[in-house]
Amino acid sequence: MPVWNIESIEDRPDVTLSDWAAFEVPLNGPDQPWTRHLAGWSREDCQGQVCSAVQRFDPVTGSCLTESGRVYRLHGRPGMTADAQYVWSRWKRIASVTEQRNVTQETFEAIQAAKAPSAAPEPLP
Repeated sequence: MPVWNIESIEDRPDVTLSDWAAFEVPLNGPDQPWTRHLAGWSREDCQGQVCSAVQRFDPVTGSCLTESGRVYRLHGRPGMTADAQYVWSRWKRIASVTEQRNVTQETFEAIQAAKAPSAAPEPLP
């Protein structure tokens, strides 16, 4: 299964990922801060996709701004399709990444917490 280039940011400024996962990897070397990346199924392009390093994460909207300037919107629950798993594995091989930390659950929990209604203040006596 080949890996395809994705559209330019000008042509596709945002992508919706379903069946997604979030990982941290030592992309810039083991002594540098690890970078966070998303892998999942691009709903717009109907293929697996991996993003460049996440720069900002907004749990309220479930979206991430990446180093490339693209916005990724996380849709639904996490879990990767076979195609997304293949693209993630291939991306790691191309980037010479051999270690990873799966941060999917904490990412999903942050989104869920942001959606939860805040606790109502206790009534005054």
